[in-house]
Amino acid sequence: MSKRLEILEQKYNAIYDEIAGVDGRIDDLNERQSREYRSILEKYLEKHYAYDLIIHAKEVRITKKGENYSLLDLYLHDSWSGGKSVFDKITFNTSSFRTEFGGTDMKWATEQFECLAFYSRILEDFADDIIAEFNSVNERYSKLVSALYELRRPLKKDASKVNEMMDKVEDENMMEKLMSDDGLLVQDLEDDKYLPRFQVKFDWELNSVKSIRGLSKTASGKSVDLEVSVRRGYGNDTTLETIKVDRVRFDNVKAFINRNKKRIA
Repeated sequence: MSKRLEILEQKYNAIYDEIAGVDGRIDDLNERQSREYRSILEKYLEKHYAYDLIIHAKEVRITKKGENYSLLDLYLHDSWSGGKSVFDKITFNTSSFRTEFGGTDMKWATEQFECLAFYSRILEDFADDIIAEFNSVNERYSKLVSALYELRRPLKKDASKVNEMMDKVEDENMMEKLMSDDGLLVQDLEDDKYLPRFQVKFDWELNSVKSIRGLSKTASGKSVDLEVSVRRGYGNDTTLETIKVDRVRFDNVKAFINRNKKRIA
């Protein structure tokens, strides 16, 4: 790695350390917001000796005491209104079933309807309060998180600029090595004697490429004349054939190198 590229990489990593710090603060705020949502639900949803409440940020699962089967699920819903997220309703979800009396213990159906009735009465009294408090928390944290995203935006822009500079330097280094006397050599692998293919033109692909070397390039640097060595034959009976290819798009060269970078010296 060249010194210039090393400096740019250090700068890029430093910027992303700052971004990670901002992201960590955003994650902390989101977790605090979730805890406040849970606290609101815990405050209003009265505990009952017969039920267990599993409370998440915007969802409550209500089960029979000591059991896993859900009798009732409660959800807080938000929608996009006036350019912001607003909580506007609470819904219940119960398992779908068909009741058939006669020879079957239907106690579970009674328990489900009793649970639904109990929490329906609570929400009849407090649904508006729950939604109002959710919106208050949502608005407060939305402002805090938005401020951090504003802080994050220029950092992402700086990181993108540095990344573009790194790509440019890598391209320059690649071109310099490509145009050298030795060019770029594809190393054989101990457990894989296969050599890669190279799409030099949209309608021309070379197989078993051993090396590529630049002979000249256009003024724009977007195309290059190449000398490509390809392996012919099989097993121990192989030879190298040199093929000259005019005006190969540098993007094609980059694609070949990127696919085989671990093998190219």
